[in-house]
Amino acid sequence: MSQKATIYEQGNGLPEKGDYCGGEGYLWLIESIDSRIQTGDPQGNHVLATVSLADWSDCPEGEEHSARVVISEEPEE
Repeated sequence: MSQKATIYEQGNGLPEKGDYCGGEGYLWLIESIDSRIQTGDPQGNHVLATVSLADWSDCPEGEEHSARVVISEEPEE
């Protein structure tokens, strides 16, 4: 199930489509980047994106992007 999210830069830039990111205890697959980079937010640069819940076994260990994924609702598992 796809969900809309805000992805915040955490020192290593922003992820691209197909990258995995951890956030709020979950692993997310970035399905699409839906906005340009937004700057000027006190929380940091960010983009709007569509993400889907992924299994940790889908992502090679240590390959998840360091960006922070924030969704507005609890994901359905």
